[in-house]
Amino acid sequence: MLTKTFRAPNMLIALKNVQTDLGSDAMIISMREVPAGPIWAAWKKPGVEVIASKATKTDHSSATTQENKVTPTQEDLKKEIENLKLLMTGQKIPAPTNPLPVVGRKKEQSQNASQQSEPGDSHFDLADFKALRKPPEEQINLIAEKSEETLAKATSVVIEKKAVPEIPSVLLAIKQSLIDQGVNTQLVNKIIDTNLDALSPAILDDFSRLDRFIKHQLTACLPPTLKSLAYVPSKVMALTGLSGCGKTSCCAKLASFYMITMGKKVVWIEADTVRTSAIAEARTYAETLGIPLFLAYTPQELAELLESQKDADLILIDTAGCNPRSEDNVVELGSFLSVIPSGCTYLVASATTKDQDLSQTEKTLKQFGLKGVILTKTDETGSFGAGFNLLWQSKLPLYFVSSGHQIFGNLKPGNPEQLACAVVDGDYPEK
Repeated sequence: MLTKTFRAPNMLIALKNVQTDLGSDAMIISMREVPAGPIWAAWKKPGVEVIASKATKTDHSSATTQENKVTPTQEDLKKEIENLKLLMTGQKIPAPTNPLPVVGRKKEQSQNASQQSEPGDSHFDLADFKALRKPPEEQINLIAEKSEETLAKATSVVIEKKAVPEIPSVLLAIKQSLIDQGVNTQLVNKIIDTNLDALSPAILDDFSRLDRFIKHQLTACLPPTLKSLAYVPSKVMALTGLSGCGKTSCCAKLASFYMITMGKKVVWIEADTVRTSAIAEARTYAETLGIPLFLAYTPQELAELLESQKDADLILIDTAGCNPRSEDNVVELGSFLSVIPSGCTYLVASATTKDQDLSQTEKTLKQFGLKGVILTKTDETGSFGAGFNLLWQSKLPLYFVSSGHQIFGNLKPGNPEQLACAVVDGDYPEK
């Protein structure tokens, strides 16, 4: 602001000088009468002194800013004090009913912009007040969490699922056949994926070649066997399994083969003495074959018979049916199996039994030292997935395969290749 003092004989001349020097927008600050001449000429008429000022460009901008600033009144200050008291007591501040007047066009524009950016309540909230009072460590942690969330959103990448390759029609048909047979789904998917990755498109479209590869892979999943009936797996063979799985008829087939074909001295011990029908059936087979039959009513009697028949080439033991869901039955059966030498117990599994029942039976009886599996009734079903899963999961070798009701000529050695063919073709090979 430019300030200047003007002196003149009268007021009219002084104002003309102000207008000439400072312009028409000059502002008069003060006016007074002063002596016009030197101090010794006191008789002369007094003159006029005028102090005037003119605002510069900087002063204009500052003046505008000062106008925009609203000076709060005493009533407004009282309201702010009351609001602070409400904050300290945990109460919410009521929204103002009569806001301060807005001065100037720029103030209106700034208020409109703030209302658009913050459509909600704009007063100071208690949550904000508490946030300001948090320790610096909590504020730093909060800022770090927000930063990590923002960074994660900014750098997030949508990962698309890997496209599943299309399975050729021939391979898809074989896969569906294995699933229908009841083969473990996890194993089926593994075999299909291996062939899909390793074999050429030409082989995948050739059914005969692909069928041969699948059978080889299934065979590799099973434990190897001797594939010969001439070999006696153990001197004592105790057959155990579910009721009706064919234990008694399997004992008769083993006795007939090793006595008639191999010329072995065979002894039959019947441990299923609870059922009279089991004793009658065993006696009929023994009399037909002409082999000695002994009955063991207790585990002690069974142990004595095993000790007395040491000169026999093969001792066959027919046990009672196992009910894996009955604790008493398992304990009673276990008392007989515990006196049998280790590695002489064989699980007789019917090909017609469900997968879950075979698995549960194997888990129940494996504590008695199972040596292998005898698969029966292969002529009564076209589904061999349950028997395959039993061998694959238990890692027990397949020693014998039985079919039909005749005791002569219906016993074959266990062959993993034939079982794999049965799983793929749905029919157990004759030879």
